[in-house]
Amino acid sequence: MIKQIIINKLPWLGKYKRWFVAFMGHVLPKKSTYSQHKEDKFIWEMLQHYNLKNSQYIDIGANHPIDISNTYLLYRNGLSGIIIEPNGELLNLFRRFRKRDIVLQIGCSNSSTVMKFNISKTPVISSFSSSRDVNIYKSLYIPVMTIDMVVENMDLSFISLLTIDVEGLNLEVLQGATLLLKKTLLICIEFDSAEEKEKINAQLGDNFELIKTFDCNLIYLNKYFKVVE
Repeated sequence: MIKQIIINKLPWLGKYKRWFVAFMGHVLPKKSTYSQHKEDKFIWEMLQHYNLKNSQYIDIGANHPIDISNTYLLYRNGLSGIIIEPNGELLNLFRRFRKRDIVLQIGCSNSSTVMKFNISKTPVISSFSSSRDVNIYKSLYIPVMTIDMVVENMDLSFISLLTIDVEGLNLEVLQGATLLLKKTLLICIEFDSAEEKEKINAQLGDNFELIKTFDCNLIYLNKYFKVVE
């Protein structure tokens, strides 16, 4: 009750809490998992079967750099990648506590445009989707483009993990990753319904196999990548 009152009446206080959580996660010894449902632990175990030299991850809708992060365990184990997050406050935390990552304040979808981004008083549920009830703290217009366009001029040969959590536009982001998927080993993507899950399966086609489900998150493996002998 008190927590909800603070969120609704004093949302600016959350900025200091998020900074403190990031600082503590940065200075404390590495944990076995940082994801919401231990997805990262499973992902890291899967990655041990592959040669990760020159690999990178891409985190779309990254939110917080440490709390409920699908990529922070990979970062703590020496990998780095590209962070895509429209919320500037959260991106500043990445710049401070994950300096090896490339951070981009943009959105991703299946086309290039500018969209209104609704930042929630609880930032983890912020969304570009107008159908989402996100308890809006503030709104701003953000450039949106396909992830294929984002990485077009980047030297990326191997994506160890593509993680997508964008609150309502997950399928659209995947539709904009046609070229990138050919370089991607693992995908972690959130789904909202059985219908959306079927559409994700259809979009990925025969190249990817669903290997694990963690609550609302699906983990896919590119069947054409070879394991380390």
